[in-house]
Amino acid sequence: MMARYFPHEQLDVYGVALRFATLADRMLSTWESSWAVHSQFDRAVESMVTNLAKAARLRASDAGIYSLECSLGSVLECAACMDVAFCRGLVDATRMNSAKDLLRQIARMEVGLRKSWDACVSEQPDAYGADSERYFRHETLEVYQRSLQMHEALHAIWQMGQKRSRHVKRIDELTTSLTLNIAEGNGRFSKVDHRNFIGTAEDAATKLAAYLDLLAPAALVDTKQVKCYLREVMAMLSGLRGYLGESRNGER
Repeated sequence: MMARYFPHEQLDVYGVALRFATLADRMLSTWESSWAVHSQFDRAVESMVTNLAKAARLRASDAGIYSLECSLGSVLECAACMDVAFCRGLVDATRMNSAKDLLRQIARMEVGLRKSWDACVSEQPDAYGADSERYFRHETLEVYQRSLQMHEALHAIWQMGQKRSRHVKRIDELTTSLTLNIAEGNGRFSKVDHRNFIGTAEDAATKLAAYLDLLAPAALVDTKQVKCYLREVMAMLSGLRGYLGESRNGER
């Protein structure tokens, strides 16, 4: 009897995604689960794999392309998780770069797959797909780099480990959310989706500003520099949201 295969099992990119999932599991086993990036990374890997499987079933349809875009967004989120994990001291530069190399391979293959499906549904790809060599374009954005500088400026509180207060834990969650939403939103082809991620990032940044004020009396870290970066991030996010709202071309 001829073996029956699920559609996703016939995609080369699915095999590479599973390889990354295995690598991710090994890394997660060494990270304290109390870090916000732990659960975010776990969910992003799961989303990358499951949305790719769904996309393979639906193939060149609007729903299939959307699922593929969700998988690609999760690939970018995984890459951002590597940056956050590095800032937290959970992964060294060698392992981070090795993981990113594998993620770039997945992104390259998914962008190529999306392009091959575009003609079937007569879609006009957004600028993200126009340059197939820039798979982690969010890393070149000033707003993304500013968000990482906030992580670095908060280095002292990341060293507290299990002694972290509830305010520090919330700052961990909010800085992680801010950075990851900037990265994943930038990978979305739909301006509506991108704007929604920007809105989530702005919400996280607003709450973060308040928690930094709550943290200040404890004198655990100089929050002035962090808030300086945060104000720049908020200004850039506001400008980006305005740009995304100016044109509705290509929105779903």
